[in-house]
Amino acid sequence: MLYVTTRISYDAFTAGRALAENRGPEGGFFVPMQFPHFDEQQIAALADQTFTQNMAQIVNLLFGTNRDGWDLEFGIGRYPVKLVALNGKITVAESWHNPLWRFERLVSGVEKAIRQSDQIGPKSSDWLVIASRIAVLFGIYGQLMQDGIVNKNQQIDVAVPSADLSALMAVWYARSWGLPVGTIVCCCNENNSLWNLFHKGEIRTDALAPQTYTPDCDYTVPTDLERLIFAGLGRKETERFVETCRLGGTYYLEPEQVAQLRAGIYVSVVSGKRMASAIPNLYKTTGHIADPYTALAHSGLVDYRAATGESRAALILSEESPAFSAQFVAECMDISPAKLKELLDTK
Repeated sequence: MLYVTTRISYDAFTAGRALAENRGPEGGFFVPMQFPHFDEQQIAALADQTFTQNMAQIVNLLFGTNRDGWDLEFGIGRYPVKLVALNGKITVAESWHNPLWRFERLVSGVEKAIRQSDQIGPKSSDWLVIASRIAVLFGIYGQLMQDGIVNKNQQIDVAVPSADLSALMAVWYARSWGLPVGTIVCCCNENNSLWNLFHKGEIRTDALAPQTYTPDCDYTVPTDLERLIFAGLGRKETERFVETCRLGGTYYLEPEQVAQLRAGIYVSVVSGKRMASAIPNLYKTTGHIADPYTALAHSGLVDYRAATGESRAALILSEESPAFSAQFVAECMDISPAKLKELLDTK
């Protein structure tokens, strides 16, 4: 597969370039030149393969490799994602069950399989992170069908924390390629610039982001907003966005552009206080211990369902162990960090 960037159309780049670098020579982000497409028969066939076989299929498409499920298992294990069922047809997909307790460890394993080498850099390229999430989503959907949680080709909603929007973009690409995703629920903390763009048609590029208990979401302009604008509105509009950011101005969209950009995406804003209360509430009602980002995404999903009346099966992407926020999570649950560790060790 060849790649272009969000800022130029006259040059193409190899998958190796997108694997090794975050941006193209002009500063744009790498995106596939052409999107693959999975029809209903191919989606249904995901149920007949293992999690890592489904992941390998996506990795091979995006990076021109010829890996199989076994190749990936050497780096990420046979079951790299744990699916946890909650109330209300909600499943939490925990991709942090590894020695680092974070999704980044899974990404490193994917990169080792692609390169067939343990010699990789300290940080993966941002496209590899998105590509790994896409592969995981296909693996998850196959597992959901195998477990009888969804029927073949049944739509699911997917909730993610806003962060840098790379998780949102992974779901967006997967849906564009044929994965049966209904609405992408993107959940912001008090840094609600994305909500402003989706509801008011404007975003300040020079504002300061206040610090919160979900710091990965503390963006004024999320990094992958450029990819979203490119995907939803095209290259010319992306150029205008980039220039506005360069000048530190306010970026405005027309109402029809807002409608086009937000198609199939629901943006929710969840306060820190509400996110904190969701952690003990989830434990009391489901027995699940959530990290702050999972609690944020769950709260946003609840908002989406309340606003729309939608009740179809939903997935929450969880990429960090609660152990990373042990002091905060323990305080929310009104227990000691030692007790929290004891509870986590039994999961």
